[in-house]
Amino acid sequence: MIRVAGSTFAFGDMGLEESCDILKGLGFDLADVGASGWSTFTAYVPQQVVQNPDDPDGEAERIRGIMETKGIGVSELFICDFGQAINHPDEAERERSRKLFGQFSEIAGKAGFESVMMLPGNVHEDLGQSYEQAFATSVEEYKWMVDTAQKNGVLLNFEPCIMSIALEPAQAERLVEAVPGVGYTLDYAHQVQMGLTNEGIEPMHAHARHFHVKQSAPGEFEVKTDAPNGVIDFERMGRKLLSDGYDGVVTVEFVAAPDVIEAGWDMAVETGKMKQVIDDALAG
Repeated sequence: MIRVAGSTFAFGDMGLEESCDILKGLGFDLADVGASGWSTFTAYVPQQVVQNPDDPDGEAERIRGIMETKGIGVSELFICDFGQAINHPDEAERERSRKLFGQFSEIAGKAGFESVMMLPGNVHEDLGQSYEQAFATSVEEYKWMVDTAQKNGVLLNFEPCIMSIALEPAQAERLVEAVPGVGYTLDYAHQVQMGLTNEGIEPMHAHARHFHVKQSAPGEFEVKTDAPNGVIDFERMGRKLLSDGYDGVVTVEFVAAPDVIEAGWDMAVETGKMKQVIDDALAG
C-alpha cells in the first residue's frame, strides 16, 4: 500500500510541534521529520529536531512523544549531512559525521522511523579531490552507514540530487550497486534540472524505497503546484507507482528556500495543493 506523508521541515525554521499542527490541519497522518538543521543546506531546510545527540534514549522518547501526541506517524528522518559532505577528504570530518550518524540512526530506530536519508556527497575540487576519489569515499562511508543503520533497525537511503556525485541516473545506479543495502529517496525535481522528464526518470524507480514530490521546471528547482511551466506529470507518476506495485511512502516535500519565501509563497498552501494532486494520482 502506498502511503502519503508530509514533511515537517517544509515550513522553515520552526519547532516540531508547530509543523505537526500544520500537517495535521492539511490532513496528513504520516511525516518525514527534519534533522537537517546542522547540514550544508540549513538555509533551505533549517529544522533540527535532534537537540542532544549524546542522549539517544531521551531524544527518541521526546520525538516519539510529540508525534504520538499530534497523531502523526514517522517515516524517514531527513538528515542530509552534518555540516560537511559524507565524502569530505578530511578524515577528521568523516569521523565526526560517523559519530553523529551513529547517534542519529540510534535515535531514529528508537523513535520508530523506517529510514534515514543522507546525501551522497560531492566532488571537493578545491581540495584536490577527483570524481573517482569522491565516489570511492562515498562508497566507503555508505557501507559503514548501512551497517550502522541496520543495527539500529532502520534503512539508509540517499537522494540522487543536484550538486552531488549521484545526480545522473547512471551515477546513482552505480552507487547503489556498489553499496548493498542502500536505496534511493527519489525526487524527480533534481533530475528535471538535467532536462529529464518522467520517461527518463522512471527507470530509477527500480532502486527507490521512498519518494519526495514537488512540482519543478528546468532552471527552477521548485515551482508552485499549479505552475504552467511545471513539467512533472504526477498522474503518470501515480500510474507508474501503482503498476510497479510500489509499497512505500510518497512524501510531499516543498522546501522554504529563500527565493520562494521572498516571492511570497505560502508553504502550507502549496503542500496542501500537492497532497491533493498526489491523492488523486494514486486513486487509480
